Amino acid sequence: MRILVLLALLVGAAAARAQVIRDVGEVVATTTRAERGNLELPGNITVLDREAIEASGARDVPDLLRREAGLFVTNDQTNPEGYRIEARGFNNGGGNGQGTLVLVDGRRATEPETSTSDWALIRLDEVERIEIVRGPVNAAWGDNAQAGVINIVTRSGEGPLRFETRGRTGSYDTLGGSLFAGGSHGPVRASLFLDRYDSGGYRERSAFDDHGGTLKLGFDLGERARLDLKGGYSSDMRERPGNLSRMQIDTLGRRAAEPSADDNFVRARTHFTDASLEVFLSDSVSFQTLGWYRGRKDTGALGTSEFAFDSLTESWVVGSNSQVEVDHPVFGHANQLVVGGDFLREKVDFASLFDFFAFPPPTESDTRADRHLWGVFLQDDLDLTEDLILSAGVRYDRNRRDGDDRIAASAFDVQQSAWSPRAGLTWRVAEPVSLYASYARGFRLPNLAESFGFFGITPGLDPEKSDSYELGAKLRSDHAAANLAFYHMDVFDEIFLDPEAAPPLGRNVNLDRVQHRGVELSGNLRPWEWLEVYGSYTYDDVEIREDMLTGLAGMRMPMVPRHRGTAGFRVFLPCDLEAGLNGNFVGERFLVNDVANRFAEQASFAVYDAHLAWRPKLGEHVRFGVEGNVYNLFDREYSEVAGIRTTCAAFAPDFTCAAFARERRFNPSPGRNWEVRAMVEITR
Repeated sequence: MRILVLLALLVGAAAARAQVIRDVGEVVATTTRAERGNLELPGNITVLDREAIEASGARDVPDLLRREAGLFVTNDQTNPEGYRIEARGFNNGGGNGQGTLVLVDGRRATEPETSTSDWALIRLDEVERIEIVRGPVNAAWGDNAQAGVINIVTRSGEGPLRFETRGRTGSYDTLGGSLFAGGSHGPVRASLFLDRYDSGGYRERSAFDDHGGTLKLGFDLGERARLDLKGGYSSDMRERPGNLSRMQIDTLGRRAAEPSADDNFVRARTHFTDASLEVFLSDSVSFQTLGWYRGRKDTGALGTSEFAFDSLTESWVVGSNSQVEVDHPVFGHANQLVVGGDFLREKVDFASLFDFFAFPPPTESDTRADRHLWGVFLQDDLDLTEDLILSAGVRYDRNRRDGDDRIAASAFDVQQSAWSPRAGLTWRVAEPVSLYASYARGFRLPNLAESFGFFGITPGLDPEKSDSYELGAKLRSDHAAANLAFYHMDVFDEIFLDPEAAPPLGRNVNLDRVQHRGVELSGNLRPWEWLEVYGSYTYDDVEIREDMLTGLAGMRMPMVPRHRGTAGFRVFLPCDLEAGLNGNFVGERFLVNDVANRFAEQASFAVYDAHLAWRPKLGEHVRFGVEGNVYNLFDREYSEVAGIRTTCAAFAPDFTCAAFARERRFNPSPGRNWEVRAMVEITR
């Protein structure tokens, strides 16, 4: 409540103080797949540009996004592999597929097996711009966009020749750096990005070692066409420290790894190629198409004193997005129409050896899964009056999933489809303010991992479908920006890993109806040139309202805090110095696997980060900067993720569990740590 009052005062002060009002250049393409001003779109949208990214002091992309209203960021490994980002209460801890779609330069960044995003593959130094859209965007982007879309645009060689190098060092033997070089000459543009990061990690056996690179080439094909090519790779080694009981934390310390998890790791190698073509057929008609390929190979081992799990996963993805945009008046009213289609094919080969020591002998798996997805869409934005904009769209997706278990000699072949309409109305109340109302139908298809499950093939899962309603307001001016959104979403057949359906690993089920509702509020204020104040508040209430199978009606979803928020400021000092303080608060939430809400909620926490930077002006062609950051300034002991471990304490003759022993398990988050960075940029 205090954060709500504070932000309301900030927004009011900013509106009264603004002298020159404009839309601050926030052009968004994620919602309708065509560029339009943020204030003209019916949704809670935030745009982060390169300047905001550099000023944030964030160590990586998830660290930056945890400050945004509506997004909930967790990390259960204390290294980049452990991040998970979700919106609007879909972070239920069940390990299911992602409800928030992540795009990188228009390419889907979701993994084919799990439909989650691997944030370790997205480097902050390479990011030029991030668009965040909360709420269903399935009508434009299809599967996995039920909670929203995070669109990441990477840096390119557009403009004068630039050379930039960055380096970092910090706690836990952290070393890293990046190199960016790019520029354009006549009709040709090119850029190269290289990155290296190595850290021992906060906890024992949580090391992360990564290197990767991206090459971009672009060509202007006359005055009406552009061709862009992109390729890259990444190779990393990730250790997994496991979780700890309260007794283990007290005796071994928070930085210890799980004693029995002495060799948990993943070695991941990825490579990709993208090609895009944009053709301006006339002043009002354009055509765009993007095609991509991505391959990945993971080798991993995971285990505790109860089980051992070795795996080899090989996957590849091919996809394409194509669309035609027509900007032409209809009966004298401005109109923007986009029509297009998408294709996606994902293939996964998975082999594993699972040894659950209580149930010998070990179990082998050798599976193959394939998914084809086709989608067609139509989006339209019509200016009914100068200040009233009608937005509408519809999309149809058809999906086919097939797979087989070569050892069990079983197979499945499933076809499913989904319609996802949307409609919204935006009123430009005044030049800096707009109000909007919207409805959207969302969906998420079962991914390949959910189709197999832990105990063989489970093809009976239905797609998630939702009805979402939203009201909101937005403000943009030279001195302030603010977003306010109220949303209500009913999700039907929500896919959830129920740990009590088939202990100890659980089984994926469809919950009949889950209600998601909440409030998202964010704002920043620049009352003077030397001060910027910002903050956000999110209220998420997610409750299982109906379910005949599990009997969980009335329970709150695990891992969804009702209250969380951010508050901070930046001060711009003489001699090109700047300093800032950022605080993140996360409220109480039920533990992972506590679907019946039997245990005490996980404790709330507040963590503060401090930032100091010196960016002297060294002339027109040279830019220099050095910064220091202290994270968890007051050394707070907390855990972003905690859950319940279920073990068999006794066994009946048929080896079914006769009793269960449950204990709380924690993934301790880092204590106070620091990082120092330096950068030099030279522009011709």
